Amino acid sequence: MVYVGALDAFSKAFSLVAENKRVYVLVLVAFIAVSLLSLLLPSQAGELPIKEHFSSNVIFEEYGTTHTSSTALIHDLKVSLLELFIAVVVLSLVEYSVVKAYFLSLEDEEYSLLELLTEAVPRIPAVIVVNILTYITALLVAAIPFVLLLVGAATLNLPIAFLGLLLFFAILPVILTFFVLVVPAYVETGSIGAFVEALGLTFRRLPSSFGYGVLIILLGFAVAIAMTPIILPLMMTTANPVIIDLAGAPFDAFLVCFLWAGGVLLYRDFKGIKGRKEEFLY
Repeated sequence: MVYVGALDAFSKAFSLVAENKRVYVLVLVAFIAVSLLSLLLPSQAGELPIKEHFSSNVIFEEYGTTHTSSTALIHDLKVSLLELFIAVVVLSLVEYSVVKAYFLSLEDEEYSLLELLTEAVPRIPAVIVVNILTYITALLVAAIPFVLLLVGAATLNLPIAFLGLLLFFAILPVILTFFVLVVPAYVETGSIGAFVEALGLTFRRLPSSFGYGVLIILLGFAVAIAMTPIILPLMMTTANPVIIDLAGAPFDAFLVCFLWAGGVLLYRDFKGIKGRKEEFLY
């Protein structure tokens, strides 16, 4: 059964996203910027001349210098790690700002995105740590049914294997709800231990958490179906992956905004907090 809290937060999240269009624009700009990172950080392969002669694991260039394949791989790895680091920092900055904007919006308070971004800068490390702790916690929770599945498969015990598989699919929506509650809990409390509070809220309101997670999965499928007519033709051509990412950015931005808005609403519902505007979001 999907409790009223889950349905209420899910339905009001659409209105909260629609009422804060500039927040959506901020997330969209962040997604576009992250997508363009690969163009700004060229790989070693892109720096090699067109005409090359290959011998063993060494690339001999026409003008006489050499680059080992291992050097190129190390360079590309460094570029990938740098790209990942920049993306994580940018998205953490935006995540805190957007979640705080939704909190303020529910209190019917005016806010400046520039001020929120400025406030978020010193909190970037904490947001990253909180998210890492959340991933570790989620993996530990998901490991329980996974271990049952492995034990059942190893011992050819079908009931145990089936139980593990059933628990895995049952726990997946709950874990998704846990993810959307963590940063709202951090923004509200300012404590890195907010992931513990979010985990407690998730399992104390287990039916609602499960129901909300199922709704998130359904929304994800709906967004994927909506973007298919745009993305699929590009994927069937030789289009640059960056172009594909840019084409999907508006859909990804909406989904992320919805998840953060819904997380704020669900967190407030689980905590019994009511904002001045919240009861009028329909």
